[in-house]
Amino acid sequence: MELLHQPEDIVAERYQIVNILGQGGTGTTYEAEDLQTRKRVAIKGLSLDRMADWKVLELFEREASVLSHLNHPGIPCYIDYFQVERPNNHSFYLVQELAEGRSLFSLVQSGWHATEKDVRQLASQILDVLSYLHQLTPPVIHRDIKPHNIVRREDGQIFLVDFGSVKATYQNTITAGSTVVGTYGYMAPEQFRGQAFPATDLYGLGTTLLYVLTHRSPSEFPSRQLKINFRSQLPFSSEFADWLEKLLEPAVENRFLSAKEALSVLKGEGVLVPIHRRPAGTRVAFTKTQKRLVAELPRNGLGYRDVYNLISALISLVMSFFFFSFLPLIFFSPFFWLFPLGAIIVSMFGLAKLQEIVFKLLGRTKLEIDRQNFRLRWSLLGMFYQVQGRTQDIDRVELSKFVRPEDEWYAKLKGETPQPTIACTLVEGVRTHRFACWLTPIEKDWLTQEIAAFLKKPLAIR
Repeated sequence: MELLHQPEDIVAERYQIVNILGQGGTGTTYEAEDLQTRKRVAIKGLSLDRMADWKVLELFEREASVLSHLNHPGIPCYIDYFQVERPNNHSFYLVQELAEGRSLFSLVQSGWHATEKDVRQLASQILDVLSYLHQLTPPVIHRDIKPHNIVRREDGQIFLVDFGSVKATYQNTITAGSTVVGTYGYMAPEQFRGQAFPATDLYGLGTTLLYVLTHRSPSEFPSRQLKINFRSQLPFSSEFADWLEKLLEPAVENRFLSAKEALSVLKGEGVLVPIHRRPAGTRVAFTKTQKRLVAELPRNGLGYRDVYNLISALISLVMSFFFFSFLPLIFFSPFFWLFPLGAIIVSMFGLAKLQEIVFKLLGRTKLEIDRQNFRLRWSLLGMFYQVQGRTQDIDRVELSKFVRPEDEWYAKLKGETPQPTIACTLVEGVRTHRFACWLTPIEKDWLTQEIAAFLKKPLAIR
């Protein structure tokens, strides 16, 4: 790209160009001296007649607008935004405080080898900046976290620079006219789909730290299903590697929930919750976004034990029928009261077992949760039963053991101890909502982990 200015040029009769700091898709950044204050500044220039796409100007103006509202010690201060008109050209300029120091990319290229302590301090500062940006209304997402855009001063102070991709869905970084934002090798998988979330910046931080630690671009590492395999190249503690691995999770929902949570775990103030991946072969239909979670449990079908229970249920119903059939014949017997009581108990057991088996064959369970409300619905042959409430009233999610009444009755009849059933459970004040009893243990474990992560609630096993 042809440069707009050369050293010694004076812009707007105030800023004298000293040297070139870098070039990107939204303009060229120069180091300059403010002739009024005699301070060094960073001035980013964009020429209208050299633009290949008008969208670049929109990004440039958006960058200036966002920076003018930011106030954080890790972000160079916004100073000015202006235009300069000439007979054959129209240029736009953004002026910021100069971030003193060198980019992480430059430091690594010159042979800097960071220790784990250095990287932890670096990560803590960047996460503090990201936490500030993501908590704004609306959240500000940088979208191009990479070694080139993080400047480190000699005393260790970190600055995040170049907000040219902020809140954008366009940047000519990879190919001309691309609708993808970011830089290859440091981009989260969702950015290839034109999407970005606060956790997108966390992925960029992870790839940046990986480059600083190994002096290798993240794209050079082997990967499987988009997951970077870096552990064999990282000579640091397994604790730090676990933390870094969570930053680099391909799926947004598997990363930290926020920069604040990532910082808390890094400092040892929080717990790193292990990621439970979707079990292979599960038929649970599960979708989760930042705003909504839906889980549909499949029909279970009959196992060998269900066949036994079905036979037991039918025998119980036949027995109860005979009990009631012989009732007139034993009306004057001193033990008359035992027959209807036994018939009722046996028929209740049979009906309960039969209902369970029919539900396994034909029933459906669906859990829906958004940020305001939740609904748990059981349906069978057009009939349904559901519970619902406010999401904020859910205290916790847990795997809980309980004994179903029909199992307790049957065990007592046989003189045995009833076996508990494990269920996924939502605890809402004094109400307890159990579901998914028939799923496998690994499916229950995975499902409760996902729900707890979505709700940002504690997970318990009881």
